[in-house]
Amino acid sequence: MKKDILENLKIEKITKNYLKAPHKKNEIHEADAELIDFGKESEKYLAITTDALVEEVSTGLYDDPYLIGWMLAMVNFSDLAAVGAEPLGLLVSISFPSTQDEAFMARLTEGISDACKRLNTFVLGGDTNQGKELFLSGCAVGLVPKKSAITRIGAKPKDKLYLSGPGGLGSIFAFLRLSGQDYKMLEFFYKPAARIAEGIIVREFASCCMDTSDGLLHTLDTLMRLNHNKFILNNDWERILHPVVQQVCRAQNLPPWLALAAVHGEFELCFTISPQNEKKFLQRAALNGWMPILIGEVASGEGVSIKTQEQLIPLNTTLIRNLSETAGSDPQGYITELLHIALEAGIW
Repeated sequence: MKKDILENLKIEKITKNYLKAPHKKNEIHEADAELIDFGKESEKYLAITTDALVEEVSTGLYDDPYLIGWMLAMVNFSDLAAVGAEPLGLLVSISFPSTQDEAFMARLTEGISDACKRLNTFVLGGDTNQGKELFLSGCAVGLVPKKSAITRIGAKPKDKLYLSGPGGLGSIFAFLRLSGQDYKMLEFFYKPAARIAEGIIVREFASCCMDTSDGLLHTLDTLMRLNHNKFILNNDWERILHPVVQQVCRAQNLPPWLALAAVHGEFELCFTISPQNEKKFLQRAALNGWMPILIGEVASGEGVSIKTQEQLIPLNTTLIRNLSETAGSDPQGYITELLHIALEAGIW
């Protein structure tokens, strides 16, 4: 039985007094970026999104200024990728104390700049202020053709479930970092880039799409609730998980699927393709040198399950998603609770 997600309840309380903009196409939770209609004179929607780096910096998850800058840009551009938009650029708001090290700020802005260069886009402007502590926020804007804009809604039973690239790297990075273990090896691997080029292909063929910035299981739970269907994940971990994730899970004796459960993701695109579109989609992807990963399917019903050779094992994704609220700022407690969920689910 689906139950309330604490984060969603907070969002709904915050937004309940806002007037619905008549030119906004999507409702709350329905798309990674807001889609704005300019009217009949335009064949494109404006896609716009905003995201801040708060917990990632305050908890010490990101402490390298270059990575902080890179991630500030990519968390915003990833939302554009998930609606199939092509970026126009990024607005940046930075508040920092007067004692902030100049070398730190130089590396931070270098990270932002390099992320934009990676995606062939720009910093358009922004705002700077002085405050008691470092605070960073971004706003990405882009354009997407109206005829092919994609949201989180549209999946149907028998659709195939795909991922733009291997999963789990973000969760393992956070696990090693916040549990005080050696995470340096992952610094060479964890530098996610928004899947803009892949999103342009996905928008032509997919029935729904969402990025995995909060982890794959969080994404599947959201898609399940919006589409009122069951999402089934295969347990082919060697295909689904990044090789480094598999290596760390073996070394740490962690159940592989748990690398998809934490609230910190790797900004891949998770999307559904109808059987009628699958062949053409895979052909187009191959022409562009891209190999999307088949990770499961959509079926009638509700919930998120893992499919083994013997059975379908339902996951309590409500509990998994609410952990980030109930565990608060205690990373070790969060990890312990995730391991407890794995034991109760009986999937190791």
